Amino acid sequence: MEGDPDKFDGILMTIAQQSGSIDAILDSFFGFLQRKTDFFSGAQSDEAARELVLKYYSKHWKVGQKKRAEIQEKNRIADEERKAKAEEKRRKDEEEYKKRQEEMASRPKVEEVTEEEAEAIKAKKEAKEKPEGEDDGNKSDEDKEPPPTGNGGATDKYTWTQTLGALEVFVPVRPGLKAKQLVCDIGIDTLKVGVKGEPPILDGKLHAKVKPDDCMWTLIDNKVIQINFEKFDNMKWWSCVMQGDAEINTKKIVPENSKLSDLDGETRMTVEKMMYDQRQKALGKPSSDQEKQHDLLEKFKAAHPEMDFSKAKINYGGGGGDGFNFS
Repeated sequence: MEGDPDKFDGILMTIAQQSGSIDAILDSFFGFLQRKTDFFSGAQSDEAARELVLKYYSKHWKVGQKKRAEIQEKNRIADEERKAKAEEKRRKDEEEYKKRQEEMASRPKVEEVTEEEAEAIKAKKEAKEKPEGEDDGNKSDEDKEPPPTGNGGATDKYTWTQTLGALEVFVPVRPGLKAKQLVCDIGIDTLKVGVKGEPPILDGKLHAKVKPDDCMWTLIDNKVIQINFEKFDNMKWWSCVMQGDAEINTKKIVPENSKLSDLDGETRMTVEKMMYDQRQKALGKPSSDQEKQHDLLEKFKAAHPEMDFSKAKINYGGGGGDGFNFS
């Protein structure tokens, strides 16, 4: 036994499995000693058998206590490491939350003004209008602006992205909060988000209607509320999430080609036409409507050779209101 403590493990495991409990195992073992050996009957004294049992019990008790202490120490170290990691994650989350709040707070905010103030601002802007050539340059710079990231934008309280039919809003909250501590009420055209017992983070009218039964929200890593909206009208881009918030230029949005396959035939043709016209405009070329007008005029000229168009100056309208002259 001293040389190979595992020698009888197979036999003893079978006994243990068939006995079903520690009490039954000990009863069977001492019953075996009593029936098949002289362990009890051949002892030199009444205490001899007891002392022998206690000798080996004490031996394995000490080994068991040492193993128990090692397991407890291992678990203590693992718990301390988990607590340290959790504390480090909490600290980083709080720093990230504060940094994000500072970045969002530094973004330009939409300020409400009265009609009189709006007229004054408009008049001041018109008074400072630049020459036509410079305006064209500004317009060109505006056309070169990249499309909004994710077809959405960001405010001092949330960021958002969208497709034609859906919308995702991400609202940062204090790290460590649980879902049961939050409020997220989605109506057909309203939204209320916040922490229970505190002033709401968002509370107002949505840019357009949604399908509340198809909307959902979840708490990500106990620090960001993700809200998924299904638009009621899945054929319109949103310029903002909440009415009154900063708006994006929806004319800059370019749908991903991979999403066109999800649209019906008529809608897909409309979207592809819009994409084509945007590319043409960026290249300084005529839109599809202007090309169609040009083709119709060429056919008319071919059908009426007696008419002279050599001195005619023709401006093709359409394409967002911008005229175009073919050379």
